[in-house]
Amino acid sequence: MVSQRIIFRAVFIAWVFFWLLFLIRGLVKVEWKDYKNLFGKTLEEKEAYVSGKEFYDFTAFCKKEIPEGLTYTVEANYDQTMDYFRFAYYIYPVKRDRDNPDYIVCYKIKFAKAGYAKAAALADDKYILKRK
Repeated sequence: MVSQRIIFRAVFIAWVFFWLLFLIRGLVKVEWKDYKNLFGKTLEEKEAYVSGKEFYDFTAFCKKEIPEGLTYTVEANYDQTMDYFRFAYYIYPVKRDRDNPDYIVCYKIKFAKAGYAKAAALADDKYILKRK
């Protein structure tokens, strides 16, 4: 009869083998290029590389312009450069409020709303509206 110890070792060895196989496969296919591009960069440069330079610049702009403790909502033309869910993460601790925000963040869109005025602009289609 095969002991539990032998079964455990066989399963453990198989698990380690497949773990190494998938790790090496990922590094060879795609991840090695990313690791090489990220090596030696500052934290800000790494964040810009991972999220995209255009999106990173916009989130840094919003974080600088919207004070902590106030609220925002987003009006955007969503494309490959803006990730709606990561935006909230990058400008935390500012909170999103869809109903009555203090600021409206406009990304790649021309947007206007009564009671709001342009507070700051990064470009013609990337700006922040502030409640009057």
